[in-house]
Amino acid sequence: MNDPTPKRAHLVYATLLGTALALPALAADYRYPDKPFGLDSPAGRCVVCHSLEKNGPFRVAPNLFDIVGAEKARAGRFNYSQALREKGGNWTEDELDEFLENASVYAPGSTKSIRVADAEERRKIIDYLKSELAD
Repeated sequence: MNDPTPKRAHLVYATLLGTALALPALAADYRYPDKPFGLDSPAGRCVVCHSLEKNGPFRVAPNLFDIVGAEKARAGRFNYSQALREKGGNWTEDELDEFLENASVYAPGSTKSIRVADAEERRKIIDYLKSELAD
């Protein structure tokens, strides 16, 4: 009686070899996205969640372009905390500083989890947002 195992083994080996040979070619055609705008800036840690460029894509949090002086909770499709929506008004440099230092103190219930404890780092982020990312 003929044992089909050797034929199956050859088929498995041929499939694995073909896959191994094809993977580099497939990987070479894949285009990685450019690194996020602003990643190398003082606001680089912000690009994990926010886009910084004008008309940039919505990530998991609102775009920060032209944020200094902008209305709080301005992105209609983002689920801002009730406390931040009730703050009202426009973002001042001082308020952004407070928010970056500890969002849950500035606006209890905030979903922002990253805190920037260092005052100098906060100042650099705000200066960058104010000067480089504004119309």
